[in-house]
Amino acid sequence: MTFSRTMPFVIVILSILTNQCLYAADILSQIHPRIGVKAEYNDNINLTPDNEEDDFITTILPGIRFSNMDAQSGIDLDASAGFVFYDENSDLNYISGSGTLSAKYMTSAHVNFYLKESYIRSDNPREEEYFTETSDNKYVLSRTAQRSIYWRNVFAPTVEYQFGEESSLGINYRHNIYQIKSSSSEDSMENFINPFINLWFDHRNGIYLDYAYTNGDFEASPDLDGHKVTVRYLNRLSKKATAFVEGIYSNRSFAVDLMDYDIYEPSVGLKYSFTPTLTISAQIGYYWMEYDNQDTKFDGLTFKADLANKDARTIYVLSLQGGYTEDYFTAENLGFQKYYRATGSIKHSPAKNFSLGFSGSIERVEYIMTDQTDTIWGIGASVSYQPLKWLTLSLEISHHADDSDTWINEYDENKGILTLTASY
Repeated sequence: MTFSRTMPFVIVILSILTNQCLYAADILSQIHPRIGVKAEYNDNINLTPDNEEDDFITTILPGIRFSNMDAQSGIDLDASAGFVFYDENSDLNYISGSGTLSAKYMTSAHVNFYLKESYIRSDNPREEEYFTETSDNKYVLSRTAQRSIYWRNVFAPTVEYQFGEESSLGINYRHNIYQIKSSSSEDSMENFINPFINLWFDHRNGIYLDYAYTNGDFEASPDLDGHKVTVRYLNRLSKKATAFVEGIYSNRSFAVDLMDYDIYEPSVGLKYSFTPTLTISAQIGYYWMEYDNQDTKFDGLTFKADLANKDARTIYVLSLQGGYTEDYFTAENLGFQKYYRATGSIKHSPAKNFSLGFSGSIERVEYIMTDQTDTIWGIGASVSYQPLKWLTLSLEISHHADDSDTWINEYDENKGILTLTASY
């Protein structure tokens, strides 16, 4: 092979290798490993009403973050493991884990793919709601009676076809597994299928329709088949404001017929954007719930409201919920309960390397079968300082309590957490 014939071949090979090296270098630049050490003092590790047991808990936290998300495609990944050591209760030592994944791929044929994944392995008696952020400050209603290791994995893909500027149809799926090492709680698994259509007739008028089917498999409780239909009419009042009227019908069927019930819920609402970073939504309605094979009925007002601001220096989130909740696929599987909740948090960064945070929440639960009422509340504060680009120090203190008219459910918990994190 002559030199003149060889050179084009060599140039092509070098170009391919160069592009691959540049691509690999770009991928590597988006991978950010970290290592952290967390020291926690907790004065009531099992959330008991008396004979509280305190402990110092040390956790070694290696983790990694990867992000290459853009407008059309990409992945956001954050994962960590935790080697947890109790000072006084070494029999509780275990390995924790957490991870979140968000991915999307939007094609030129207007067929779009989305994926959310959430994983948690913990022994914390109170579990955060999945697919929420720390700033949301939201927890599931159920809790464990003592430190028990549980894990949850939620896999939620979506396929969507966009047939207009704002119109689309698609289907959501969710596979939710919960397993716990406790004789007083139970494992569960959810399969959820949700076809939907979002149709705008013009710039101002649109409708949203969806149907949701839930299949619940419980280790001890009767299995569940759930159906839910949502119909919503939307009217865009202006570029910033959208009003809507909504109707929801839900049916819950169990292996034990006496537990079957239906929920009817009409409502009206408004969404408003003050600025690109400051939004508010409010919704008010009425619900009535009827057991199929009993004369027992419940009804009342329902309301939801959310106010969120997320700019470069200040993030605050306020949320209200009232009327009822359905607690399934959790440690206790409490089911339908009358429920009211207010949560809030604020994080302010007066300097690039310094931030302050405050949070609070209060929940009221009226258990419909036992005539028991609980008021669950908590407050917390945090401070974070980054003396070096790769080093972060943070301190959190909090108080949580359950004021119940059933003594066994009451608790007070105080804890402080100091965390040192080095990242690349």
